[in-house]
Amino acid sequence: MATFAQLDEDNLVIDLISVSESDSQTEQNGIDFCTNTFGVGNYVQTFDDNKKRRKYARIGDYYDLLSNGFYNKNIIQNNVNPSRWLNLPNGTSYCVTYRIASSTFTQLIAKGYFNKTNLGQSVQNIEGIKTTPTPIGTPYAIVRDPVDRFISSYALSTGGVPSWYPVDEFIDWLIEQDKTKLNPHFMPQVNLIGIPEPSGINYFDFAKDLNPMAKALGLPTPIPLINATDSNKKPTLTPDQITTLQNFYSDDVSLYAKVKLQQ
Repeated sequence: MATFAQLDEDNLVIDLISVSESDSQTEQNGIDFCTNTFGVGNYVQTFDDNKKRRKYARIGDYYDLLSNGFYNKNIIQNNVNPSRWLNLPNGTSYCVTYRIASSTFTQLIAKGYFNKTNLGQSVQNIEGIKTTPTPIGTPYAIVRDPVDRFISSYALSTGGVPSWYPVDEFIDWLIEQDKTKLNPHFMPQVNLIGIPEPSGINYFDFAKDLNPMAKALGLPTPIPLINATDSNKKPTLTPDQITTLQNFYSDDVSLYAKVKLQQ
């Protein structure tokens, strides 16, 4: 059986329709069946393996045509565990700073130290691995220009935020949020690292060579490039939007400037 979501004029899912395999050998076949059976409408196939269109559609979900994905319309920012440190057997600790090479480093850590094989993005990689809000070993963290990080996070079209908003509306939404509860892809880096910052922390600049950090963490080098942002999905920001983001991420701007001077 295949499942097709029926959308209303606002692209919200109002019904889920089961269609036999014989009537849905292609998606268009299934759409034709729905149209002939239930009348003219907007029908989109949804998949329960979460590999297509982001997630399996539910009643009330929003379908975004641009990203070709379904999103939970009920967006609440309530991140109760902003700081995630992975404490490694070699006496170091790695901070998971999302959209800052986190997929690369969490994959290497999960595979090398914890023998995980089901790897993907950061959240998947660290699933089942104990994290702590503060580091136990010598702390290491990568930081990034906050505007570049925002562009990368927005292009990812992640769940948990209204990714379907145009970038101007998304920025308007973002600056009204509580920074301490934001989705980790948009939470300020200083919050992910911890306030106050851990004593003796070693920072690395995302824009520079990260192999020395990987070596310090006991990871194989040279490190691969994993989960790079699709440049076609990156928004072009206006000067005013850049200024708005720099003001919102003012602590990250200061931190990144300090790290650039050190390196």
